[in-house]
Amino acid sequence: ARLARAAAGQGAQVRVIAPHTPGAAPEDTDDGVQVTRFRYAPDALERIGFQGDVRRSALSPAALLAAPGYLWAFRGALRRALGAFRPDVIHAHWWLPSGWVATGQRRVPVVVTCHGSDVRLLAQYRPLRPWARRVLGRAAAVSAVSRVMVNDLRQLLPGLATRLEVLPLPVEVDRFAAAAARPRPTPPRILFAGNLIAGKGVDLLVDAFADLVARGVPCELKLLGEGAAEPQLRAQAARLGVADRIVWSRFVPMDRMPEEYAAATVVALPSRGPRGEGLPLSLVEALMSGCAVVATPAGGVPEIVEDGATGWLVPDGDAGALARALREALTDPTVREARTSEGRRRVERRFAPEPAAAAFLELYRDVMTTGASRVG
Repeated sequence: ARLARAAAGQGAQVRVIAPHTPGAAPEDTDDGVQVTRFRYAPDALERIGFQGDVRRSALSPAALLAAPGYLWAFRGALRRALGAFRPDVIHAHWWLPSGWVATGQRRVPVVVTCHGSDVRLLAQYRPLRPWARRVLGRAAAVSAVSRVMVNDLRQLLPGLATRLEVLPLPVEVDRFAAAAARPRPTPPRILFAGNLIAGKGVDLLVDAFADLVARGVPCELKLLGEGAAEPQLRAQAARLGVADRIVWSRFVPMDRMPEEYAAATVVALPSRGPRGEGLPLSLVEALMSGCAVVATPAGGVPEIVEDGATGWLVPDGDAGALARALREALTDPTVREARTSEGRRRVERRFAPEPAAAAFLELYRDVMTTGASRVG
C-alpha cells in the first residue's frame, strides 16, 4: 500500500488488485490509487492474503478450501485489469499465489517481490522449488526486501537466471516522526508487535521481562499481537509472577501504530533462527518513532540494526542476554538516545517513500524496456 501511494505520488498510474476481506469495499480509492478487491468465497472463508504469513494465509485448511475460487477470481480480476487498465508492468507481491497468477499471462512484464515467508516456504518444502523456479523464471525481475533473502533464493533455486534485486519497501516517515516528538510515559514500556508464534521468540521476552522485574527495573511489557502461542505465553507469565505487569492487546490498524510506538521506550523483536525474519519494517517504524530497538540477528535484521550503533543485537535464544540489553536500553538514556538517533537517521535515508519508490520506478522502467529476464 505504501509503495502504491508513493509511486502514484511520483506520477505513476497505479491500480491495485487484492483479495477481498470481510468488511472491505469491493472498489475503493486510496490517495489516488484505485483498489479492486475480488470476491472469491463467503465471508467466513475469505482469509487468503491477510494472515501475515503465506503458510497460514495460503496453506491453512480454510484457505485450501477456498483456493479454487480464489485462483479463478484472481485470474478473472487480472484479465479484466489487463483489458481496462492496460498496465505497462505488473508488480506481484509474494511468488505464491500472486506471482504465479501474474506470470501466467505473457502480455505484460512482471516484477515479483518476495517478502520472507514465501522464501522460508521454499526452504521447508523442497517439492515447491520447481514450481517457484518456473514462476520466478517467467518474471522480468525479482526483488526481495533483504540481502539474506536474495542469497537464499540463489541457494534454493540454483540456476535461476532472472534478475534479482534488493529493494526495501517504503515507510511513511511523517506519520512516525510525529510519534518521535512525544514524551515517553513512565514507567518505560517494552513493546513487542507481531504474531504470537514460537518463531518470534516472545517466550524469551517474557523470561527477560521477569528478570528485569526481579532486579527492580521499572518497566512494563506490552504484547501487541495474536497467535497460537498466546495461551502458553499467558501461562508462562502467570508462572513467573509477571502477568499483572504485561499489557495484552490484539492487533490494531496500521494507522494506530504510531501511537503505540509513541507509548514505548524500547521495541523488542527476539525472533528465532537465522531466517526468522525477512526485513521487519516494525523495527524501521520503531526507530523512526524514536524507540530504541533490541533484537536478534534473524534474517535481515542486521541490515537495520547495527549492534552498538543503531540498537542492540543479542544472540538467538539467550534470554539472559536479552534481559541485559533491555536493562541497558531502559536505564541508560545517553546510550539509548545516541543509538536511536543514529538508527532513525539511517532508516529515514533508506526507507522514506521518495527514495524507496524511486528505486522501484527505475526497475519498472527498466523491465518495460528490456521485457525479458536478465541477471542483475
